[in-house]
Amino acid sequence: MKRLRRYHQRQIRKNSKLKKRAIAAGAAAAITFGIGTNLSKARAEYTPDRHELAVSQDADADLLANREEAAIGYQPYTADQNKNETPDGVELAQRCAAVVNNLPVYVPGTKMAIPNKPYKIQYEMFGVEKCDICGQEVNMGGCQIINPTLGLQYPDPNDPLDGTVLPDLALHYMEHGTFDCLGDIHNGRVDIARLLRVIEQRFPYDPNEHQLAVDTSDQDGDLLTDNEELAAAYNLYNADQNENLIPDGIELARQCAEIIETLPVYEQDKPIETEVYKVSYIQRGIENCDICGQSVNMGYWLIVNPSLDLSIEVPEIIIHYMQHGSFSFAGDVHGTGRIDIAKLNKILEMPRRCGDLGTIYNPLDINKDCKVDIEDASAFIEQWLEDCEPMP
Repeated sequence: MKRLRRYHQRQIRKNSKLKKRAIAAGAAAAITFGIGTNLSKARAEYTPDRHELAVSQDADADLLANREEAAIGYQPYTADQNKNETPDGVELAQRCAAVVNNLPVYVPGTKMAIPNKPYKIQYEMFGVEKCDICGQEVNMGGCQIINPTLGLQYPDPNDPLDGTVLPDLALHYMEHGTFDCLGDIHNGRVDIARLLRVIEQRFPYDPNEHQLAVDTSDQDGDLLTDNEELAAAYNLYNADQNENLIPDGIELARQCAEIIETLPVYEQDKPIETEVYKVSYIQRGIENCDICGQSVNMGYWLIVNPSLDLSIEVPEIIIHYMQHGSFSFAGDVHGTGRIDIAKLNKILEMPRRCGDLGTIYNPLDINKDCKVDIEDASAFIEQWLEDCEPMP
């Protein structure tokens, strides 16, 4: 009976959500008649998992409730902020599970040193519980997560799911893309905001060793120094100022690398009056990346902005690092260093494309996809319906 009741409640939530989204879509179509009729966003690479249970009060149907998104700095009306064709809640749950699974384990009462970074204490119990969805059996225990730097732990002693551990069953569900947990013993939802803070996660991106830490003040930890952000007119207190879940420094480095790749190439003595271009100074020799060992040409590109009468040399090794999300570099020819970001931004005239860091969007472009279309109208109607719901 308990399972039947839970199933019935889930179906009610799903039907309510579908009804609301249908109303929003229909109203949007009426308002924007003639713009188009395709209201769905295709996710070519994403295949839903039956563990992904619908969440109530979830305007964008990304499996994160509106209040949860507001608490962790996500957008409650954008289901795929980093545009990788996976709903934000699914991606976040899977990444959190991966982080928790890779935390170092500390065993109290042993001589091992307590880690100085987030770690976990495993609490195994004599017994198993079964997943309501797939029937898999896991240990009925779980782990306690400690962040010694912040003085925080997960879970909170008053957590309704379990006041002692993050259940192994909850990790099972997170691995399948949801923060809900339904089993023989544990039923409820993970406290997402606390978990993210304790394991120091927010952004669903793949960090790599090329993303070298800056050696001066970086208030928001986005791999742009405070001075660089001030010089380039970025927000030095917000690590993700365009709210696409990629730290600003990593995103900007990749965007600059993409733009440099597409610049027209001209001979040094060919006059160009307006457009930004590059001149090749490729040399006979290679340079090896200190991180991955990849070999690149030891030469450089001269990037020229004739309108501003400015230019900057960008070695191939720096482009290699920018492609990996870093303005700092380390090679066996150019050594270690960091490119002048403010000067590069000015020469490339960033933001150069709609969507580049620093883009000022049309107020009607609600989903910030650089188009004003029926998708924006649908998002507007959803927000209106969400705000106009009667009090419970």
